[in-house]
Amino acid sequence: MGTRYEDQPPELWAGPESLDPTPVTKQFVLVGAFLAIGLGLVGVVAALAVAPQIVTPPALVAGERLVLPVSAVRAVGAPANDIGPPLVDQRHAFWLSRLSATEVVAFRARWSPKVGEPECPVQIAVSGAALAYVASCEASAGRVFVFDARGDSRDAGWRSLDRYLVSVSEDRVIVNLSRLIVAPERTSAPPSP
Repeated sequence: MGTRYEDQPPELWAGPESLDPTPVTKQFVLVGAFLAIGLGLVGVVAALAVAPQIVTPPALVAGERLVLPVSAVRAVGAPANDIGPPLVDQRHAFWLSRLSATEVVAFRARWSPKVGEPECPVQIAVSGAALAYVASCEASAGRVFVFDARGDSRDAGWRSLDRYLVSVSEDRVIVNLSRLIVAPERTSAPPSP
């Protein structure tokens, strides 16, 4: 066999249908549809991300983010603000408190001595000028657990209060109810040698 096109046998030649252009309209429609779907998804995600910045507080937006006015946070040392129904259900209720000029926390209003045990209600307690939290647990033989203003247990060996992730801007406070920061269980340290 030769190396020139004319030297090839006729049965190997391409037929006249091979000269027709490839139909690209179906490919164009498919690529266009995927592009439109992708842009639509990006638009939805962007709208959900910006929602806490454009709603009027108080509002609960997608992603379990509660948007509150900055006035919902009281001054440093003042009693915490109880945030619960009708803004959020009882399961997500929390205490909103300002610990310092730059630190705002949201302590969950339910607590258990160990993760997975029955939960106890957490109440605020003010003695003199000191702010504290108290959890009365019937499941623990009616024991009362006391926490300081930072949510740390005053009794050695018990875990701290659980917190929600909080973001503060000039005009609003955003509490992410889907981001619960669970306090680890405390264990005793091994004896030092």
